[in-house]
Amino acid sequence: PAMAQPKLSLPLESALKRVTKKPFGLYVTPKNSPVSPEKFTGYHTGVDFEIMPGEENKDVAVSAVCAGKLLLKKSATGYGGVAVESCKLDNQDVTIIYGHLKLVSIGLKIGATVARGEKIGILGKGYSAETSGERKHLHLGIHKGTAINLLGYVQDKKLLSGWLNALDYLK
Repeated sequence: PAMAQPKLSLPLESALKRVTKKPFGLYVTPKNSPVSPEKFTGYHTGVDFEIMPGEENKDVAVSAVCAGKLLLKKSATGYGGVAVESCKLDNQDVTIIYGHLKLVSIGLKIGATVARGEKIGILGKGYSAETSGERKHLHLGIHKGTAINLLGYVQDKKLLSGWLNALDYLK
């Protein structure tokens, strides 16, 4: 039988090869984190997609993983530029958080319809205001329901139940 199509499309080219540092649900502290320096402590609510060698100074396009509406684009502490899209996954409402984008590269207007695979923007420059001082990477979070929740980490493992692991839907 044909392989079932992934429920979400890939946010970056070769996305699955890029998840090398912070998968969903990883508990990080400044002492044990796979990235350095680390500012956060808690359970990671998203999946981090790293850049490939040679992409440090290249525009890396980020595409919408599903069809929906753009709910938010702004600069937020911990992310730099962030875009939030509403969509449906397994017939439930979710919001998709794309963190560490170059804010001015997000051309869509708030309320605009976003097609699956459409370019949302490009990754922000590493260690700059565009990424809130973080390395250049995409933080992809999927929060259940329609409320926008930008938390990149939660302090209690039980709270992870409000989030979905993007990798479960990308494979």
